[in-house]
Amino acid sequence: IINFLFSISAVQHKRANYSPLTLEEYLDGDFNYKTFSPYWVSGNEYLHQSAEDNIILYNVEFGQSYTLLANSTLKQVNATNYALSADHNFILLESNYSKLWRYSYSASYHIYDLTNG
Repeated sequence: IINFLFSISAVQHKRANYSPLTLEEYLDGDFNYKTFSPYWVSGNEYLHQSAEDNIILYNVEFGQSYTLLANSTLKQVNATNYALSADHNFILLESNYSKLWRYSYSASYHIYDLTNG
């Protein structure tokens, strides 16, 4: 003998009173989205650029974040991309990126020593 017991419950969804998006809001730039694309440097650490444009290293295991490079340094060289060395001692900044042909480009690179400033 097999017995089945079913429990059915009603769930009420509260609908928020949101107004629809207007074309004017979209064209004025009032409506936009944010993306988050972490650059993983190890199994438990990733880099991202903060809203203030600082480069932040975040450790998910300990829930701690560290500012690796201030936005003022990025602005000095007009950096558009960055990469961290495996030992976390150096950071590479890319600037003056210019597309040449299909898969080729030219750019300037700056290496900063994070241990000695």
